[in-house]
Parts: sequence; structure tokens; C-alpha cells
Amino acid sequence: MRTLSIRLFASSFVAAMTLSCIPVASAADCDQLLKASVSDPHQMSGITGSAELCIDDNHATVSERAENLISGHAYTTWFAYIDDPKQCGNYEGGTPGVCADADGVLPADSPTVVFGRMDGAIAGANGRLHFTGNFHDLRFSHGSTVWIIMFEHGPASTTDNRFLARQLLTPQLPVLGPPGLGAPADGNVGHGVALAVFNIP
Repeated sequence: MRTLSIRLFASSFVAAMTLSCIPVASAADCDQLLKASVSDPHQMSGITGSAELCIDDNHATVSERAENLISGHAYTTWFAYIDDPKQCGNYEGGTPGVCADADGVLPADSPTVVFGRMDGAIAGANGRLHFTGNFHDLRFSHGSTVWIIMFEHGPASTTDNRFLARQLLTPQLPVLGPPGLGAPADGNVGHGVALAVFNIP
């Protein structure tokens, strides 16, 4: 089922948030190295994989390897930062402390979830992709959460370079802010298919 919003998978991923990443001994170039699994909590896409978040002073990097993607389809990954998960769900219909779709846009003047594009690519014949992200000068609060959300955008266009750029550079969800985050003419093309969760100690 395709979603109409950023699809943070929270409702079925709350337990995984506490179990999916384990701090390990720091690598030579990381003050903190966190590892997480990549999966689809709705068990619809079949995507699996692993991800690492390296936090080193004022520099953070993400490396995510995923498999079982659809060959020829466009995918993007989105870096979502939740500074204080306890602030999620504080709106009508929400569940306090549980982050969900609406937390990416509510409250309208200052949403709880902050997100931005990490990477994008077209899956090859082997159905595998390696996504990376580099983030300078971000600061991570103790107890914060980072989600790496993967969107699938359908078959990558081979005839329309403008549409291909939208597939690889935007979430293609006008509800998040047209036209920059989704052109209304395209419709709600992007939808969440996998998630990796990092809990910051």
C-alpha cells in the first residue's frame, strides 16, 4: 500500500527502536559507531540490509547497503533527526511519545521531525544499492533518534530527464511541500519501503 506522507513506520517499529542498533567499539575514525538493520517493518517490500552511523566530533557519515530492491526502479534515502522522541505525537489524534507521519509536518510552525535527502540511485540487475551520506556540523542530543528512510519511486524514467531528477532528488510527495518536495502533476509517487533506526546514547 502506497503512503501519502513521509511514512516513518513508527507504529510498527516502536520495539525495534530500542533493539535495532547496538553501540560497538569505536572505529579509528569514529567517536561513536552505531549499527542498525535495514528492513521493511510492514513486510511488503522484502528489502533487507545493514547500515552504519559514524559520529566523529562535528562530522557524521552514514553507509547503508540494501538488497532485494526492484531492478530499474529509482530509490532515495532520507535522513530524519528526532531530537526528543518524547515530543512526538503531541497533536490531536497522535500518541504522545510515538513518532508517526504527522510529526514530519506538525506542528506546522516547527515539526518534531527534521529530515533531508541523503542519497538516491537506480537499482541494478542484482537488486542491490549502497547509499551514503555526509553531514557536517550536526549535533546529536543524548536520547535522540536518527531514522534512515528509504523511498521507492517506481521505474526510473528513461525518456524524461526532468521526471528522473524528481525521482532521484525529491520525495515526490506534494503533501510535504509543493513543488519542491513533490510536483502536484506527478501525484504521490514516492513511498516508504525500508527503514534503519539509530538511537543516540
